[in-house]
Amino acid sequence: MQTLDRYTLRVRFKEPDYGFKWWLTTSSFAAVAREVVEKYQDESHRVMANPVGSGPYRLKSWTRGQRIVLEANPTFRDESYPAPGPAAADAAIAKGLTGRKLPLAGSVDIAIIEEAQPRMLSFDRGQLDYVSVPASLAPTVLDNDKLKPALAQRGVVLHRESEPSLGFFFFNMDDPIVGGYEPAKLALRRAITLAYDRDAAIRQLANGQAIVADQPVPPGLFGHHASIAAKLAFDPAAARALLDRFGYKDRDGDGYREMPDGKPLTIAKGSTTDAAARASDELWKRNMDAIGIRITFVKNKWPELNKMTEAGQMMMWGLGWISGVPDGDAFYSYLVSRNIGTSNDARLRLPEYDRLYDEAHKLPDGPQRNAVFAKLNALIVNYAPWILAEYSYRNDLTQPWLKGFKANPFQRWQWAYYDVAER
Repeated sequence: MQTLDRYTLRVRFKEPDYGFKWWLTTSSFAAVAREVVEKYQDESHRVMANPVGSGPYRLKSWTRGQRIVLEANPTFRDESYPAPGPAAADAAIAKGLTGRKLPLAGSVDIAIIEEAQPRMLSFDRGQLDYVSVPASLAPTVLDNDKLKPALAQRGVVLHRESEPSLGFFFFNMDDPIVGGYEPAKLALRRAITLAYDRDAAIRQLANGQAIVADQPVPPGLFGHHASIAAKLAFDPAAARALLDRFGYKDRDGDGYREMPDGKPLTIAKGSTTDAAARASDELWKRNMDAIGIRITFVKNKWPELNKMTEAGQMMMWGLGWISGVPDGDAFYSYLVSRNIGTSNDARLRLPEYDRLYDEAHKLPDGPQRNAVFAKLNALIVNYAPWILAEYSYRNDLTQPWLKGFKANPFQRWQWAYYDVAER
């Protein structure tokens, strides 16, 4: 890394890294002046509590957990609203704005409302200009993928798109029950995958605000392609046949199967303590009962479950990743063995997977990389360290007076964990 002048950094790589250009657009890679860090750093050398930068806005006030107010930065560089792209929607948004000096708004007032219901009520009262609709409240404002007539008549606008996120369930590959690489263990994980009704989960738990996932990279990101898809159908009969074939049978007649060696078979899945997680637990129990597998739930708060996961103590749990960049390479990195203890929650150790990922990482987006991604996806399906669950929709509502709004799918946190049952 070199500093060519006061405003220019040069980064050279020993091998190709085509996705790095996207990471340079994220907050994690923003350059921060040394004197700012030296003055405001906390114990971890972060300056989150005293942000100082050169962007279009600066922090005016911050009441933690309640409100953030930003004001236009008077020293922001001379930059104008850009000309629209070829899309007709972009032209409509840019009408009357192109060429105007940025930032357009003098201030940005952010209300921090943690609970979904009060947040939606504030929007309904006109106290918020825009709001993201959580899946749990989607039926109150949407008819499937359309805005309810009462809201449409008021001029409220729905902005709906697929999020750059993947929901999945992982199996701990180090676990003595569900882990391992021998054929019987692969059969157990694949049978569980076949028996989990992802369509029912989307209908009942996500209120239809998602689609079934068929590859790690979500739609809309570079690396998502039809040629990579490897969809597994919901097929309890096939799951039962697979378990029978590999010796998982009910030997004592209690309705639940034992291990091939006759030892008890019980899978334990992590689950938070909220109502949505309880509904997810019920679906999982019905699905597992249907194939004769006993399931229990490790109930705890999310941070505690995450600690157990990072320590390799969780047999199975549902998580997710959301991207802050438009390239999907990172979604395959989460199963690379060197990432065990961080992003590789499944603790997969597969040399062929590592080799293929490293090969793909050196390639630009295109057919050649997609061909390698297809091989990686096939390994995920065959070894079943994950159950690919869903891609979520994002539904934003804007008030009729809000002009020039365009949803940015990457405006959320760069990477964020979330329990699938809680969305």
